[in-house]
Amino acid sequence: MSNSYPPAAPPRSASIGANVPTTWQTARKHGTTFYTVVTAVSVIGVLAFLNVLPMLMGPAGSEGFFTSALLATIPLVVTFLFVFYIDRFEPEPKWLYLAALMWGGGIAIVLALTGNTWWQSELAPAILGSDASHNDINRFTASIGAPIVEEFVKGLGIILIFLIFRRYFNGPVDGIVYGAIIGAGFAFTENILYLTAYYDNVGTIFKLRYLDGPLSHDAYTALFGFFIGFVVYSRSKASLFLWIIPAMAGSMFFHFTNNDGLYWMSYDTYKFVNNVLLGILIIGIVVYSRGQEVQAVRNGLRTYVDSGWVTAQEATMVLSMRERANAQSWAERTMRAQGAPAGMGRKAMKSFQMELVQLAHERTRHERLRNVGSVEYLTSANDKLAYMNHLRTGFSLR
Repeated sequence: MSNSYPPAAPPRSASIGANVPTTWQTARKHGTTFYTVVTAVSVIGVLAFLNVLPMLMGPAGSEGFFTSALLATIPLVVTFLFVFYIDRFEPEPKWLYLAALMWGGGIAIVLALTGNTWWQSELAPAILGSDASHNDINRFTASIGAPIVEEFVKGLGIILIFLIFRRYFNGPVDGIVYGAIIGAGFAFTENILYLTAYYDNVGTIFKLRYLDGPLSHDAYTALFGFFIGFVVYSRSKASLFLWIIPAMAGSMFFHFTNNDGLYWMSYDTYKFVNNVLLGILIIGIVVYSRGQEVQAVRNGLRTYVDSGWVTAQEATMVLSMRERANAQSWAERTMRAQGAPAGMGRKAMKSFQMELVQLAHERTRHERLRNVGSVEYLTSANDKLAYMNHLRTGFSLR
């Protein structure tokens, strides 16, 4: 049998046929709680950004602020292009992109400013003693305090996404995605702060932060999210706290070398460690995580293929972005030939593909948790199979 799509014969519908609606339609993507929480986080994030806006505009005025904001948008766009590319296999809701961005660019900034101020004014003098100089306190705050405070408040956003939106957190790739967006939001606001504070030397600041050191908060927090992604497959409720340890250690290490490195290494070595080594690490964890994601989907669909709920062609198709695109084009042509409105076939197939991926992720996760016999899993799987069978009616040949 050929592995090309469409399949030679539809899969069985068996007992789920009674659940299939008679009129084709796509299901509502998210519930009320999802939109309520995302809206609340986004609003709070905007208010937090407005709270620091006077600090951003003060040194250089409104013209300097808007110029700095435009320059700060460049790395933000680059990070989002990176996110879109690595997240295309199983994209997360764009609303969660927004919430993550607002957490990083607003909420985390305010929390970090509060924490860093306390560290500098209270904790650093208490630890270093009365003989400590102003420079000693500043270095201790920037090199030790900032990595701890800032990586924790950024990472807290990833942890909250994991706890609140567990359905949309399927492993290390998702952790990298959410982390990169949160870090990019944080870097966006921080870059404006530095550019406006030293606006007379904006070209030098741009070179230092964007050309000599382009990898910063987005990379640190992506590394944090990578480790949190492994919690998905852990049976222990305490595993989240255990995975926070390497998450904090990894992100803090590179943050520390970025802030303190020039005290004890040459500038060329500094750029190598904070860009080349960090870049290699980020590429490595992305390649590893993408491979794990594809394998999780392949393994998760195997049981459904063996039992006949999913065809081998469907399982093969969903593993390739090119085959997905071909299947969407085929579904669009098929439905247009049957008189369906433009775009309906492509939408039906895309929804079907995403349901296949989610079905596979759930199967893999529950197999690793050893609870594939749970009522929760069986109910969810049956609902997905019923909806998938319904979606097939949207692009079936007649």
